[in-house]
Amino acid sequence: MFKRLFWALIGIGLGAVIGMAVVRWAGQTKQRYAPPNLAREAAGRFAGLRDRVRDAIEAGAEEMVVREAELRSEIGLTPQ
Repeated sequence: MFKRLFWALIGIGLGAVIGMAVVRWAGQTKQRYAPPNLAREAAGRFAGLRDRVRDAIEAGAEEMVVREAELRSEIGLTPQ
């Protein structure tokens, strides 16, 4: 009799703990995918992407100037 009561209480306790964990996880997931949070995250990622693209374009332009000077000196044209 006491074994059954003990294991029943263990089962109820585990069920309550797991249930609370699932409810907490669902609430966090709901909060993470709420429209304001998604917009904020997307804006942050876009800002980082924008900076990386701008840096890549600037580096490309600098290298283009250097390479043009090299090519002009190879073929004997005056640098601009």
